[in-house]
Amino acid sequence: MQLNNTIIPSVRKYKYFEKALASQSDYILLSEANIGNLQSLIGRCHQSGKKALVHLELLGGFKPDQPGVSLLKSYYRVDGVISSNLSALRYAQKEGLLTIFRVLLIDSRSLDQSLDVIKHNPPNAIEILPAEYACQCLELISRNLKGFDVQFIAGGFVKRSYLVEKIFHAGFSGITTSESGLWKEKGVHGYER
Repeated sequence: MQLNNTIIPSVRKYKYFEKALASQSDYILLSEANIGNLQSLIGRCHQSGKKALVHLELLGGFKPDQPGVSLLKSYYRVDGVISSNLSALRYAQKEGLLTIFRVLLIDSRSLDQSLDVIKHNPPNAIEILPAEYACQCLELISRNLKGFDVQFIAGGFVKRSYLVEKIFHAGFSGITTSESGLWKEKGVHGYER
């Protein structure tokens, strides 16, 4: 997974799906899909040259066990998953899917536990939420994960362009947001650090 100041559209309302397909991002996060519409949504993503990511905790009608994750790969053709479920991410890694581990910054204990999990099973990327607080913690997290080849993504409450600039300036390589006004369209220059 290669991100370079990438804003990943998180599609929660399908009236914004076409706008996500027209964005600069190589990835689209299908935040509230279900097993009934997932195949057609992924097909549209792939036709537009996008990789489809799904949020396992929000995927309707889905159980994140080994057979479920295998089905995501073989039948639905998902490219990657976002989850805070460590077992599901392990299954996804075995299937060759991109894995993004969600870290919710609740307190220092939850951060320490997340760092320990990451060191034992490094994902392709780490999504840190909420974004505003993630900016304050990235240096500490990066220092603790020195030597691990992971990308850092910020998410949660990214609603304004000033925060996008702050996130990229802090050193994140990607952002997930459902705020369609922040999705950059193809041909428009991205955000610079």
